[in-house]
Amino acid sequence: MTLPSAAVARLTLDELPGISWQPFGREDLPAIAAFYTECEAYDENPERTSLADLEEFWDSPRSVPEEDTLVARDADGNVVATAWAGCNRAMTEHRRVRLAGAVRPDRRGEGIGRAVLQWELAHGLAWDDASRRDGYGPLVMRMFVPTEQADVRDLATRNELPTERYFFEMSRRLDGVIEVPVLAGVRLAGWDIERNDEVHRVMDEAFQDHWGHTDTTTEMWQENIDSHAFRPAWTVLAIDDSTDRVIGGAMNYAWEQDWEPQGYTEGYTDQLGVLRSHRGRGVAAALLLESMRRFSEFGMDAAGLGVDAANPSGALRLYEKLGYQRTASTCAHQFTRP
Repeated sequence: MTLPSAAVARLTLDELPGISWQPFGREDLPAIAAFYTECEAYDENPERTSLADLEEFWDSPRSVPEEDTLVARDADGNVVATAWAGCNRAMTEHRRVRLAGAVRPDRRGEGIGRAVLQWELAHGLAWDDASRRDGYGPLVMRMFVPTEQADVRDLATRNELPTERYFFEMSRRLDGVIEVPVLAGVRLAGWDIERNDEVHRVMDEAFQDHWGHTDTTTEMWQENIDSHAFRPAWTVLAIDDSTDRVIGGAMNYAWEQDWEPQGYTEGYTDQLGVLRSHRGRGVAAALLLESMRRFSEFGMDAAGLGVDAANPSGALRLYEKLGYQRTASTCAHQFTRP
């Protein structure tokens, strides 16, 4: 990949006519959230960005918005574009950069998107060069795009970010009585904060064979648990009766910003994991069915989740068997530097 330096890429942004750039300020977040709402509606993005999401990003000790973000405004002060290359400074096994910039629909085709992506990539490379230490893993810069968003996918490909993976969003209506099976030797239980560290270890272990997985730090895990969207009352743990140890879990969330555009409320299983030692015994299905029962109890219309289309565990077949249907598709474009 041949890219300009971060300084040159920044200068290119500044030379775009009629707009000015500055890092995200916390006071900018409501306008930026409204901007993402407009873009994501236009692009029919299955995952929407809320103001609370942006505030949690801003407030995270891991975030450095003054370095990793830029917002462009026109002469009237309206948000035109964002450039967002979120460098995950907590991880060393893989050095992650999230590419999440966007251009307002009526300003596309002016070269802004190309300049944004070039800056994001250049910024990620410069950060890696400046902070890399012996023993660090490869640099992975990744962007997620709705499969049908041809303009952004073409932009990614032209900048040497090939499609690495496809993901399906799936949903199941919560109609009728939900029967949760009784499992021999395994009981289902609700969220227990006293088991927080244990669940963290189990989920990391359960995801070892998943594409792109890197163990989360304690700080990253806690941010997920503290998220405005996490629902402890909906979350389900699977516990081995003989050892009283957690062997799986369904970590459940409410992404309320998605409900209005999709037309129904939904409990969402963000992580579903079962230790390899307990797979093939119906634990995953039981965790999902108990999650559905809890979603229904709280008045949700549907149960949702996302799945890697090439997941080696056969998860897609399980979800389809349980009645989940595909509602959207997203692809991951990725650049990797050893």
